[in-house]
Amino acid sequence: MTPESAEILGASARWVGFLAAFLTLGACAFRFGVLRALPPDSGLHLDDDLGRAAILGRGAALLLGAALVARLYAQARGFLAPEEGLTFEFLGVILGDTSWGRGWLAQAVAAALAFGGFVAAARVGRPGWLMAATGASAVVLAMPLTGHAVAAERAGSWGYPLDVLHALGGGAWLGTLAVVTIVGLRSHPLDRVPPADRAARYVQAFSPIALAAATVAVLAGVILAFRYLDGSLAALWTSRYGRALLLKVGVLAGVMALGAYNWRVLRPRLGVTAGPRDISRSAGVELALGLALLGVTAVLVAMPMPGEE
Repeated sequence: MTPESAEILGASARWVGFLAAFLTLGACAFRFGVLRALPPDSGLHLDDDLGRAAILGRGAALLLGAALVARLYAQARGFLAPEEGLTFEFLGVILGDTSWGRGWLAQAVAAALAFGGFVAAARVGRPGWLMAATGASAVVLAMPLTGHAVAAERAGSWGYPLDVLHALGGGAWLGTLAVVTIVGLRSHPLDRVPPADRAARYVQAFSPIALAAATVAVLAGVILAFRYLDGSLAALWTSRYGRALLLKVGVLAGVMALGAYNWRVLRPRLGVTAGPRDISRSAGVELALGLALLGVTAVLVAMPMPGEE
């Protein structure tokens, strides 16, 4: 494998890993945030929704494990010449003797814990969900350990906690949006309310979570970006890192605009002039932009910062 191929594989694995981590966290936020915000007399059949969220979280944890394996392979191949073979001994050196490897191990253990929790949730309920939430939280805590937040000197002592907040906010926002769209906005034959009311109640319960999580993600991201740019706004257009960051900001603006449209325009119309299909369609476009946002981020986190090129 050439260095260019290893770089492409690494970026793709990071993108899938971000997606999986966000879904893992989103499934837990759905259980402990969205469902708890629904009124007791919501008229919704929530047991099946909870089960589907657990299945989604379980699949996301498995996907995260696969992405981590691909990342480890790409990282190892990046250190080797194309003609050199990859050995278990060399993988052991990466995992045991580098900070990146220790961060990778922390993410792998956290993903396994989350997977076990989602499996247990189907049998023991709340204790399993608590285990899954612990694993999902550990994934977020471990994610910055393989990126700029701990490797870049200019990140400083605030780099790690800011990156954790950035990932936590993003996962609670976009990850939970995905679970609400896939699970919550689907009608259920045992509901005691019309599909439009079901959609309205889920959107109403999710909106405060989305607003708080998006605020945390954006504020932490802005502070991080300022530190990574070393306080130079000119670096936004004079460096590859800055131009990629501008692209991320542009995609983020699109995600936020659609979120605002869903909240301020479609939500009040549910059951009047808009139905579940309208909000699902708009949320789907928002999620598509979110996927593009994660793709840009997957490339950005491995780019040399301004002055390091």
